Amino acid sequence: MNSTQIKTIHMYRNLIRASKLFLNESRKDRCISSHFKSGIQQKYRENKDLKDNKKIIDLNINADKVYSNFKDLLENKYLLKYPCSINILPDYVEKSNILLSTKNQSKMKSKKWGLLDRLKVIFTKDQEK
Repeated sequence: MNSTQIKTIHMYRNLIRASKLFLNESRKDRCISSHFKSGIQQKYRENKDLKDNKKIIDLNINADKVYSNFKDLLENKYLLKYPCSINILPDYVEKSNILLSTKNQSKMKSKKWGLLDRLKVIFTKDQEK
């Protein structure tokens, strides 16, 4: 075995180990780990008889990128690099705030919550609290 084959085998093993870290025990058949593992195995099986050195090097570079992405995901590097500092309320949260406001709750309890009030919640972005 030459050094390229040894590096390829080590990368294959590392990718399989990394994919197992995404395993969800309760849903083994549907978890992303099985998808990653089957994709990795399929790619390596398709290219196992490859003789072109340039193609092998390109595939090894691609495998290195995938492996580094696995590491970054597992180490939460993207959360550290791009923290979520913008708090935007989705439309349904705004509507829930309107529905759960004290004024509107008292209207509902006194059975004065009418059609116009419902339409106002659906079609406006007013926040009454």
